[in-house]
Amino acid sequence: MIERVLEIKFCGEVMMEKQKEVSQHGLTVTRGGKSQQAAVLVNLLRDTSMPMLNYLAEHYGLYRIPGQSKSILIERLLRQLPDTALNQIENDLIAGRYGHLSVDELLNIALVSDAQRSGRAGIPRLDDMDPEEVVLVDSSVDRWVYVMHGYDVEIDLDRRRLKCGCPYFEFSSRRQAICKHIARGLTMIPEVYARKALIDLLLSREYGGPHTPRWEFDHSQAA
Repeated sequence: MIERVLEIKFCGEVMMEKQKEVSQHGLTVTRGGKSQQAAVLVNLLRDTSMPMLNYLAEHYGLYRIPGQSKSILIERLLRQLPDTALNQIENDLIAGRYGHLSVDELLNIALVSDAQRSGRAGIPRLDDMDPEEVVLVDSSVDRWVYVMHGYDVEIDLDRRRLKCGCPYFEFSSRRQAICKHIARGLTMIPEVYARKALIDLLLSREYGGPHTPRWEFDHSQAA
């Protein structure tokens, strides 16, 4: 998918272009007489440039209407395109924003966002978290349990749950902010799963609505 996005280059537009503010409110969209929640897709489209939206509309067979507003064009895309096309658009927009980023880069975005939301001056440092001192206690296809510095750390993709028993996470979990133990854990699990977790976390934060599934931040010693 990433290769496809890079190949077509979306008419030369840079998909990383961000507006200063992204609406976090959900929008119920009616397509084919069926009402459904599509907050992530709607907010991704709102965060996409007008030339790119025009390209997407023409690419999927919608005729161009000179002078139409961005909101009207988005509404046309949502109402007139089939779900398969909308799913492809959503996947392409996600790939354009996050597909080229490494685990470390995705993690840094999440940590910086945490710091900005909580008013902290910096982000948790991982240089005192030697990977060789991390003990893997249990693992499955999409769940990993570690012991770090005497604290139980759990990353559960299926349940969208991040858990740590450290004192800092008791505070940060209330603000859905990652501690350094969870951050280290995300660098220890297989890359494909770490990327999946971090992209899903960033999407729910930046583009989700009231009904978008959220990650659970659980402060508990018992894994």
